[in-house]
Amino acid sequence: MGVSINIDKAVKRYGNDVIIKDLSLKINPGELFTLLGPSGCGKTTLLRMIIGFNSIDGGEIKVEDKVINNIPPAKRNMGMVFQNYAIFPHMSVKDNVAFGLKNRKISKEEIEKQVDEILKIVKIDHLKDRMPANLSGGQQQRVALARAIVIQPEVLLMDEPLSNLDAKLRVEMRNAVKKIQNEIGITTVYVTHDQEEALAISDRIAVMNGGIIQQIGKPKEIYQRPANIFVSTFIGLSNVLEAVIKFDDNGDKWIEFNKDYQVKMDNVSDDVINEEKVLISVRPEEFIINRNGKGIKATIKSSVFLGLTTHYFIELDNGQEVEVIQNSDVEDIIPNETPIYLTVDSKKVNVFNYESKYTLIKEVI
Repeated sequence: MGVSINIDKAVKRYGNDVIIKDLSLKINPGELFTLLGPSGCGKTTLLRMIIGFNSIDGGEIKVEDKVINNIPPAKRNMGMVFQNYAIFPHMSVKDNVAFGLKNRKISKEEIEKQVDEILKIVKIDHLKDRMPANLSGGQQQRVALARAIVIQPEVLLMDEPLSNLDAKLRVEMRNAVKKIQNEIGITTVYVTHDQEEALAISDRIAVMNGGIIQQIGKPKEIYQRPANIFVSTFIGLSNVLEAVIKFDDNGDKWIEFNKDYQVKMDNVSDDVINEEKVLISVRPEEFIINRNGKGIKATIKSSVFLGLTTHYFIELDNGQEVEVIQNSDVEDIIPNETPIYLTVDSKKVNVFNYESKYTLIKEVI
């Protein structure tokens, strides 16, 4: 069973620059929790604060109920997997994995037993006598993972562990990491800037920007109900359109894209007012292309066929460009310069306050 991590109003400064700003979050025992955000958002800084490589300038970090702010990294009982693997090139696979155990004065027999067990879990037991120079990138990453978890840490920290791998190997390794983490049940904090990786691997995600957490939630929640425009546009693709809230005589709320196309919205906040200007986030798959004269007038500019789906690049009547993804079918791809109309799936689109950029959707998934 893993341990909980509680971060309360953590602060990190470099000179006059505040990198982490009163950040608070709770990581549950045994979960794979991902810190996701663009470069420079503070996610790696926070990870290094948890393990103790970076000091904390305010607030508290607790593992279970124990404050660890001033505990040296070597005494925090945490394992770390780095972006560049950081395995010893002059040691075999088994000696790399055994390194941390040898420092703990464990008997030779017990070290061999534990190394053999962990190598089987990460599926490189057949490579235990091989040198790192003769390993692929994925195999080296498995060595780094085995070395981090063989010491039975309370917490496993992973900093962009797959970023040096090619696309196919990244998918293979992210599945392996998730499977191993589930099997061991260790509390894991995972840092990445790759949105798809985060969605695929995480129990929960914290989206960060500018040292501030923008939203915490399960992957489905983050994708389908982003808290603000930043999350909506950072996670996956989103087209952002301007629109106006309209109330009808019954008090029902409608989103008016133009005079000819309005969509009734049943899940908009009760705080909105009639004639309020809003922003609408429409993911490419939430648009529907039709030619019946209903919707937002637009023109097909180009298309890309990707087998299962076809991506259309479309110019709206007001000059704005949007991307639309449709399931491919046996019919021909719509030719360039074809006039069309776009409608939206009202149950899936998100509505944001025009000024604050925060969500006006009251639905909780």
